[in-house]
Amino acid sequence: MSTRGRTFLEKMRAARCKIAALAAPFVQDRSTILTHSFSRVVRDTLFAAAEDHKHFTVYVTESAPDYSGRQLYEALAERGISVTLIVDAAVGYVLERVDTVLLGAEGVVESGGIINKIGTYTMAMCAKEKNIPIYVLAESFKFARKYPLNQKDLPDEQKYPLDKRNGKTDLSKEHPIVDYTPPAYITLLFTDLGILTPSAVSDELIKLYL
Repeated sequence: MSTRGRTFLEKMRAARCKIAALAAPFVQDRSTILTHSFSRVVRDTLFAAAEDHKHFTVYVTESAPDYSGRQLYEALAERGISVTLIVDAAVGYVLERVDTVLLGAEGVVESGGIINKIGTYTMAMCAKEKNIPIYVLAESFKFARKYPLNQKDLPDEQKYPLDKRNGKTDLSKEHPIVDYTPPAYITLLFTDLGILTPSAVSDELIKLYL
């Protein structure tokens, strides 16, 4: 690996550590957490909370179509954290037991909304209806100068796997791999730049790109 590559990996790890230190105190003792798909920074935050001798329960969605949630389930179970793997459609069923939603993000856009694994928006809408706080954990290198207003504003190269964009699959049969969650559904964002409200993201983007 090149020196530049090693430096970038070190920065990524440092960013995750900083976010975990900020977010772990928001994982309350004897609380129940719901999360979606696999996120290294969510994993590290839950590890940090457990290392603080907190006892909590986690629900992890399987996260079809790649079932990436199973990876997070296995990582938490290996650490002795109480974790249950659920099918994506069970989100509404378990929400009445949930205190906090923790989400990673594949991208944080200028509005303070996020682009993340398909199903994130559905989970956020359900949690908002139940007045459950939604915390997003994301490294600042995922901040993007984009301003989607709805799902159709996401470009196809982000929404669909490569084989669909090569014309091998009919795009009229929609199977997107990510969706957009508007800022109205997000309580706070935990980043290596600090804890932000969604409305503060645009200010941080200006600083990053100046």
